[in-house]
Amino acid sequence: MTLTQCLLFILIIQVIHFLATWKLYVKAGRKAWEAIIPVYNAIVLMQIINRPKWWVILLFIPIINLVMFPIIWIETIRSFGKNSNQDSVLVVATLGFYIFYVSYFEDVKYIQDRS
Repeated sequence: MTLTQCLLFILIIQVIHFLATWKLYVKAGRKAWEAIIPVYNAIVLMQIINRPKWWVILLFIPIINLVMFPIIWIETIRSFGKNSNQDSVLVVATLGFYIFYVSYFEDVKYIQDRS
């Protein structure tokens, strides 16, 4: 993979993340633009899901990030009241794209003090 291909891949991932989560950021009382800035959006997401900011570092460690992404997807939907096992399975089985559905088609409320 060339450097250009790598940067294009990262850009595509950032656009997908922004499109999937900007509405959830707003429902959590954050600004929509915070969802598009790389790395900063992960820090803000950790605040939204009430997890330590150092988890962002784990997203950059190979193999560990493969475990962390599904955990963060599940924590994200649970922060918006989607606590059933079915929701957890759906978000993992769809590789996080279930967050699109929750964001655009479900009327969810942010649960701020979730442990």
